[in-house]
Amino acid sequence: MKFILSLCLVLLISVNISLAQKLVEPFPTHNQSPLIHFFGLQVNSGGVLLHKNEFIFSNYLSIANNATISQFSDELVYFDGEMYRNDIRLRYGLSDRFELSLCLPLVRHSGGMMDSFISNWHEAFGLPGKARETMQNYNLTYLYQENNRTIVSMSEGKLKIGDISLGIGTSLFKTKNHYLALRGFVKLPTGKKEDLVGSGTCDFGLQINGTIYPERRENKFSWFYSLAYLRIGAGALLEDRITRNIAFGNCGFAWYLGKRFIPKLQFDFHSAFYKDSITKQLGDSSVQLVLGSDYCISKKLILSASFTEDLIVNTSPDFVLQFGLSYQL
Repeated sequence: MKFILSLCLVLLISVNISLAQKLVEPFPTHNQSPLIHFFGLQVNSGGVLLHKNEFIFSNYLSIANNATISQFSDELVYFDGEMYRNDIRLRYGLSDRFELSLCLPLVRHSGGMMDSFISNWHEAFGLPGKARETMQNYNLTYLYQENNRTIVSMSEGKLKIGDISLGIGTSLFKTKNHYLALRGFVKLPTGKKEDLVGSGTCDFGLQINGTIYPERRENKFSWFYSLAYLRIGAGALLEDRITRNIAFGNCGFAWYLGKRFIPKLQFDFHSAFYKDSITKQLGDSSVQLVLGSDYCISKKLILSASFTEDLIVNTSPDFVLQFGLSYQL
């Protein structure tokens, strides 16, 4: 009887580990800066494609708090506010070799409801954030000036549809533990750029996604990575400063902690989006650290929560929370 119970326990653990290996994916995060989030930065969906007629619906809400200032003789950046971006994502297995995807974002800019909490957080841990000392809490002001000419000015926002992205992916190769996929994508200018929910540009590019699962059951770590090229079209708000060719990607790992929790750590990065800008907010490359966990409710339903911090200060929001769920049919 003890042997049977032990065997059942081993099988149960094996099933849960196998389930986690099949479902683990990177956090669907990217830079949420007010003048960067709307470009065609794609998330890493991992190297494993869906099988024919498989379907995944996911919904992720990102709350990004911005508080940063840069002022020079011919350039001013003033970002004080909070952005709520809800991404509705669909993935469909067209065949065993091809996968289709769609992302529909809903975006709203507002005053910083988390301002006081974040200020206390920075003070408690000695984190940089001097701009917050000069800004009022719960305020929305996005401002960009060039040679004393105002290019961007926002003090109120409404919930609106952002730029829709479409994608297609195919498998490059797969082994027992290593999966590699190639994805092409296009982002359409369906959001209004004056409201900072769309870029005004039609972007496209290619992305390589990889996932490495553990070779042995006692090794509870999976690794993932991506590298991509983005080409930005014409029509941006800061058209004379935009960089047309962007490199971006991410890398990280997942830890199978128990049967249901899958903590993850990842780094998101991209090259500079704006040329000839001396501000870090627009003219520098960016790296973000993402920490969080998935929770597997069932074989098909996963909840997710993560926190993002800017590793290169002022190149992205210094505080981003993301909550989401994913359901596979």
